Amino acid sequence: MMMRLARWSAFLVAGALWLPCAYGNAAEAAAKAAEDAAPAPPAAPAAPAVGTWHVREVDGVEYLPLEDLRSFYKLMPLQPKGRKVVGQRSLGNGEVTLVFGPAPRELRIQDKLFVLSHPVQEDATGDLLVSRLDVLQVIEPVLRPTYIANRSAVRTVVIDPGHGGHDTGTVTPYAREADVALVVALKLGAELKKRGYEVIYTQEHNQYMSPQGRVDKANAAPAAIFMSLHLNSGRSDVKGSQVYTISPQKKGEKPLPGHDFSQSSTALALALQSSLVEKAETEDGGCRRAHYSPLNSLRCPGVLVELGYATNPEEGTRLSTEEYQLKLAGALADGVDAFARVMNPATILQVQKAPVVETPPPAPVKVDPAPAKKAQPAKPKAQPRKRAARRRAPARKNTKPQRRSNRRRR
Repeated sequence: MMMRLARWSAFLVAGALWLPCAYGNAAEAAAKAAEDAAPAPPAAPAAPAVGTWHVREVDGVEYLPLEDLRSFYKLMPLQPKGRKVVGQRSLGNGEVTLVFGPAPRELRIQDKLFVLSHPVQEDATGDLLVSRLDVLQVIEPVLRPTYIANRSAVRTVVIDPGHGGHDTGTVTPYAREADVALVVALKLGAELKKRGYEVIYTQEHNQYMSPQGRVDKANAAPAAIFMSLHLNSGRSDVKGSQVYTISPQKKGEKPLPGHDFSQSSTALALALQSSLVEKAETEDGGCRRAHYSPLNSLRCPGVLVELGYATNPEEGTRLSTEEYQLKLAGALADGVDAFARVMNPATILQVQKAPVVETPPPAPVKVDPAPAKKAQPAKPKAQPRKRAARRRAPARKNTKPQRRSNRRRR
């Protein structure tokens, strides 16, 4: 967590994973179950362990045993279907599934890819260790979005078409980044306005605007989220969408304004990426983190969306078509809806249960009474039969003549 995912996956929380795509019913149920069952997680990356969390330090990074995660979120080890993949571990509870590996930085939640900040380690006993930072900034906001501290309703969407004017971005024979980003941004804004959101564009006429000027518009907007739209570039055989959030604050680093919203930004990234994968049918390039300048200074949840690769002949050509641009805009709007539902403080995620249908008792069958029987005189009680005396045949007389003894008595 996939139709359940598709509905919070559409979240996870699965659809409402909590996505119409990722936050949908499965995620919703999983999130609610985890919230009800678990105590609060470690408060902050730099804070000491609490409760039963066993923090270990590896190369200066704080790690938590996978067993701690399994116990905290009430998950069970899962056996992979088919052939076992080396370096892969799975946890789940029937509603949500977490798969670590096979690459050290890969985590899939409800089949949605996350690229972790630190590689997963293995201790001497064979147990996996996951960085505490990734637990707090990825796993926690995805599985329990209603625990995000600064969760607030979404009224305004600030849409930033990447590049513009003399800054054309990536240009290939198949697509021009600035042109495609602007068209998709305008179509997305029109769709969001229909759904009741206030929409603010950082620029509407393919003009240049400084990165700080884009951020200033977002920071001045009330109850806003920020979405910067771009096209990616790379090898000609690579394609797929990716969504970036600010890299989390590491130990010893100076905090940036965007770090205050890193958890809600992760939830937004999952909602958008899940919707792109399921609605626009993009390949899943994952939710990732980076220090892109527009994200560092934001004072609201924000993401940078790579809609696809302009350098891929197939995807670049598709990105330049109006039909696909409309599809992308619709998918992003669905992702915003899913995120907004879960971030609303009034939203309480409920475990989705099948309705209980009470079967009415069968109607009584009318049966005509049987005619009364006449009383019969009581029969005399049978007396036990006496056992007849056994007749014995008379003893037979000895008819054989006895011999007389001729001997004289002396």
